[in-house]
Parts: sequence; structure tokens; C-alpha cells
Amino acid sequence: MAGLAGCTGGGSDDGNSGGGNDGGGGNEDTTTESENTSTPEDRGDPAVREEYGLPELDYELEETLTVFQWTDYWPSGTVEIFEKAYGVDVSVSNYASNEEMFNKLKAGGSGQFDLVFPSDYMVSIMVEQDLLQPLDTGMIPHWDNLEPMWKNDAPYDPGEDRYSAPYFWGTSGVAWNSEMTPDLEGTPSWEIMWDDKYQGQITMLNDMRETIGAALKYLGYSLNTTDEEKIEEAKQLLIDQKPLLLTYSSVSRAAALQNQEASPLHCWSGDAFVAYWELYEDGSSPINYVVPQEGGVVWVDTAAITKEAKHTNAAHAFINFLTNAKMNAEIANYLYYPTPNEAAKEFVDDAALDNPAIYPPEEVFEKLEFIENVGQATSYYSEAWTEIKNA
Repeated sequence: MAGLAGCTGGGSDDGNSGGGNDGGGGNEDTTTESENTSTPEDRGDPAVREEYGLPELDYELEETLTVFQWTDYWPSGTVEIFEKAYGVDVSVSNYASNEEMFNKLKAGGSGQFDLVFPSDYMVSIMVEQDLLQPLDTGMIPHWDNLEPMWKNDAPYDPGEDRYSAPYFWGTSGVAWNSEMTPDLEGTPSWEIMWDDKYQGQITMLNDMRETIGAALKYLGYSLNTTDEEKIEEAKQLLIDQKPLLLTYSSVSRAAALQNQEASPLHCWSGDAFVAYWELYEDGSSPINYVVPQEGGVVWVDTAAITKEAKHTNAAHAFINFLTNAKMNAEIANYLYYPTPNEAAKEFVDDAALDNPAIYPPEEVFEKLEFIENVGQATSYYSEAWTEIKNA
């Protein structure tokens, strides 16, 4: 991870959306939706569009956009740039897991938000549940910036229609602070997350498929197994682990590493890199991150428009904004997640591009699996997760 030293980004882990939940920067017009569209030439700042190479769009934009997004997933000011460029008032709400987002849309209707950011497996589930609408890629001029493997060969979005645009991808693995656990080094097994010498300082993601998946990989199984007996075995392994745990958490992972609150820690790769940079000094950092020997998860988070979205044009414009090369690179340099955007790599820090912990080599990639929609076997996972959490 020493190669990360050249990075100039630095995400915070303050638990706030970088876009600003107050939708600041937009206008406060309360006219009806039918009156609420105009071309970007009528609104917005052409100088901002020119600065970032944002196109003049050939379709009308609504004046508002509602977004449901992961916490702290773009730099502060990102949303304001879009608002200034196109004169759209953006409101952002946050969630901590795919299941939280899915359950909210199922309970209250998909029209609560225009744009959501499901992970790979959740895309296919949401399509099956009629919660998403197909993208019109003709309304996304920057679509061709995306690498073919992410836009053409998406196993989670395989139909003729595309329901999702890849946003960022990464891995899930184990991170540790060597000042808190100095004996950890190299590429350990998932076994360390069951080592009683770390009792009270181990944390696992508060994510059903990620955490059951980690146990399945430790046992030598696919994290997409539909075999009830294997899922039961993973469930028991996680129940046995509970006395060793500090907590389950999917938020503030970087802060937990930085502040020596937890180590070792199950996390998404970008969390570890944020912590690494925050503690980087004199050519090194105490933060380490690896995909364990048995392998782990490769994931991609996507942008998708809800089935009942009220502002579909603005949603398409925002997806185009996120796939803009300069904008996407700014986000990449903040998150330390690998980008699926080939055009953006020209502006991404070389230290990140050359870091194998961020862009895994082929031998590591071969041990990674996408989390897939397991159909009816989802009930096995749900029942197991309930028992694990209540144990």
C-alpha cells in the first residue's frame, strides 16, 4: 500500500454525504412539475459546464432531483457543481446498506427518489421487483467513457435493456492497524476474524451477503451458494464468532481504523485507503488492507433510475455528470476506489492506478466473486442473518 503515498485525495469518514443533504446551491422554485422543465441553456452556468467538459444536453431538465445514495460517496461540493452547471436543485438522502435502500422503496414506493445507487446483485433484484426503469443511454453522452467489461458484460444487468450505470467498484477484505495488532502481516486467511487473541476488537460488516459471504469463503465455498446446508454451516460459524466481536458496522470504518477502535476489521477497500492516507506520515502508514487468501467479494455500485421517478431527465443528466471524465476522476481521487471509467484514468492519480491493493492483479481477481441474486435461496440467507444477529 506504500504506493498510495502519491495520492492527493483524502476522503473524510464523517458519516455525511459529500453532496450535501440540504440540496444547497439550487433554486427554490415551487412551481408544479408540468411547468418545471427547461433546457440547460435557460438555466445553469455555461462556464461551469465548459470547465468540466460537460455537454449541452439536447433534452429538457426538471428543476429538482431526489437522490438516495451511500454515505460519504463523493467529495463535498460534488452535487453543488451539478446544480451550478445545470440549474437543478438536488436533494440527497443516505442509506448504509442495499437492504435498507430496497426496503424503503418497497415500503414507500419507488417514487420517493429519482436516482438510487444499488450494488450489482441488488440491481437484478430491483429489476425483478419492478423498482427500476431502463436507462436511455442516448441521454448519457459520456456513456462511452465506460470500460467495455463494466458496461457490456455486467452479469447483474444482462438483458437487452440496461438498468444501471457502473459508478465505482472495489473489493471486500480485511484491514488492520499495525499499531493495534502488530503481529498481523502478509496476506492472512479469513481465519484471523475468528482468532480469540483479537477478542473485543474484531468488527464485521453489517451486511447480510457480505458477512455470510466471508464465512462461506473461509469454509471454501462460493459466496453465492444456494445449498442450505452450506449456508447453515456459515451461520453457525458466525454465531460462534459473536463473542469475539466488537460490533457489526458498515459505517465509519475508516475512523475505526484510524482511532484504533477496531483491528482486524472487515471492510470495503476504499475505507482502508481513506484511513491509510489519513495516517500516512514519513513514507508509511500503519493501515493495511488485503483480500484474504481464500478470496472475497468484488463489487460494483451503480446508478439507477427508479421506476416511478418524477424527474427522469434530471436523473439521466446526473448519471452523465458522474461519468464525465474529470468529475469521475475527482471522485476516484477522493474515494480510492477503482473506477470503471476508462476516460477518467487520465486524471486519476498514478499512485492509485499502480497500486495492486486498489486494482487487484489477475491472480487475486480470480479468487473474487460478484455477489449474485440467489433467487429463492435468499430466504435461507435472510433466516440465517436474523438468527446470527439475534444470537
